[in-house]
Amino acid sequence: MNREIISKVSQSRGAGSPAVVGYYEPDTGSCQYICIDEVTRKCAVIDIVQQFDPKSFSTAFEHAQWALDYIARNGLELEWILDTHPHADHFMAAAWLKEQTGIPMAIGEKVRDIAALWREIYNAPEAFPIDPHFDRLFADGDTFRIGKLNVKVMLSPGHTLGSITYVVGDAIFAHDTLMQPDAGTARADFPGGSASKLYDSVMAILDHPDHYRIFIGHD
Repeated sequence: MNREIISKVSQSRGAGSPAVVGYYEPDTGSCQYICIDEVTRKCAVIDIVQQFDPKSFSTAFEHAQWALDYIARNGLELEWILDTHPHADHFMAAAWLKEQTGIPMAIGEKVRDIAALWREIYNAPEAFPIDPHFDRLFADGDTFRIGKLNVKVMLSPGHTLGSITYVVGDAIFAHDTLMQPDAGTARADFPGGSASKLYDSVMAILDHPDHYRIFIGHD
C-alpha cells in the first residue's frame, strides 16, 4: 500500500452541474469519486474503497483518508457518504468515514433483499443487518440534494439486484453497470444478478442526453 494517489477533476459545466474528483484504487481497479456543488462547497463521496492486503490480511483506509484530506484542503463540507451497492470486489469504507465524520451514509433499499439472499446461502438468519448501519436507504425515483444540486436515484439491477445509480445534474454515477469499453459491462452471476436486467439498466443509463457525463465503477 502507501502508493501515490493521483486524482483528476471533471469540471462543473455551470449551474446545476457538479465538479467531480475521480481517483483510482489499483488493486481492485476501483474508481472513487467526490461530487462537489461549487456554489455551496458541499460534497458527497461515492463508492470509496477500504483496502485489503491479502499477504498480511490487513486492511487500510488510505483512500478514504485521502478523500477527507482533499475535502479539508479545498474548503469543502462533506454532506453524504454514498454507495451504489454492496461491493463484493472491495470493502466499503463508508462505515469508517462515518466514524470519522458523523456524516450520514446511504445506499439503495434493496440491499435488504441482497442481505436476505446471503443469510439463506450461509444459513445465518441473524447475519448482515442493514437498517442499523445506514442512515438512508434510497428507493427508485427518490430525490435528495448535495448542497443545491438535485440528485435522482435510479434502480439499476443486474450486477446485483439492489444496485442504484445517482444522477447529479449532468453527472451519472453508474457504479459497476458500465465499465470502460475494453472491459465491457459488469458480471451478472452473483446471487440475485441478471444479465437481462443488466441490459435494461445499461439502456436506461444510456438513454440520457449525450452531454451527460458517466462516471463508472471500474477500469
